[in-house]
Amino acid sequence: MYLGNTYLFYNVNPNSMTGVTRIGVSLEPELLEAFDVDIAKKGYGSRSEALRDLVRDSLAENEWKNDDEWMVGTIVLVYDHTATSVGDKITDMQHHHHGLVKTSVHVHLDDSKCMEILICEETLAKLKSFASEITSIKGVLRGRLTMVAPSSGNLHHIGHRH
Repeated sequence: MYLGNTYLFYNVNPNSMTGVTRIGVSLEPELLEAFDVDIAKKGYGSRSEALRDLVRDSLAENEWKNDDEWMVGTIVLVYDHTATSVGDKITDMQHHHHGLVKTSVHVHLDDSKCMEILICEETLAKLKSFASEITSIKGVLRGRLTMVAPSSGNLHHIGHRH
């Protein structure tokens, strides 16, 4: 089937993988070359694996737009524990949001840096708000919220850099 600049090929072979439909995609050579370089760096075994992830990410975007969607997530923080009371502020914030923070893991990285991993559960809006609040504490060097919608299993990342 031809759609504009794209040919779609459907696999109707009954001996093919079950539950999988094969399609063909036409791309400009430069775009395909850049895609191949990118997916090789990321360690994909095939273009199909990379394309499946891109499609999943695209479909998952609707979940990340619904602030009422229930999410389970992790907030990973790297911070300078020698900065004035940053550890205490992070702990206080966790206590203040005790219904949202289910558990935490603390790792000493070196003489001055620590990593804190918070496992949280709440609506998207509350997780994003909490992640923004805790990653904006002075002394937090990096922070990233990674969420999954339990209903779909789709992952999403929101990174913060200072």
